[in-house]
Amino acid sequence: MTQFSSEQQAALKAPLDKKYVANREQGGRQVSYVEGWHIIDEANRIFGFDAWDRETVLLQETNRDLLTLKGQKGEYQQWRVGYLAKVRITVGTVIREGTGFGTGMSRPEALGEAIESAIKEAETDAMKRAFMTFGNPFGLALYDKTQANVADEAEISRQAA
Repeated sequence: MTQFSSEQQAALKAPLDKKYVANREQGGRQVSYVEGWHIIDEANRIFGFDAWDRETVLLQETNRDLLTLKGQKGEYQQWRVGYLAKVRITVGTVIREGTGFGTGMSRPEALGEAIESAIKEAETDAMKRAFMTFGNPFGLALYDKTQANVADEAEISRQAA
């Protein structure tokens, strides 16, 4: 039994539109991902602006190091900060959680910038992982190495017809 309308169920089962998939290199290989703004946009489109909630239930600093590094102009110092976050997404009576990690770097006089960057990255990563459990439009399709449920707009329109 589900609380979602037939339109919402269809949207949750729909393929992920290729135009929202970004790529970056990580650990020597290409990684596909969906940006955080798109996840929020999809949640608003599918569930409604006032029908879902996001709550950060854990925010924990994992490291804070002032490093001395060597650059082209000699040595310099830089903060490197890490945070772990756990985010809870609630849609009606459905609750999903995700965990994420974020890092921030800054000049010695700007520790707050490194902390803010790490927190934002950790919370966004956790939110994306929680929403991913709702289906393809939230990035679930990217966990399949073949990306069979990633399609361009024309393919999505044909499937919906």
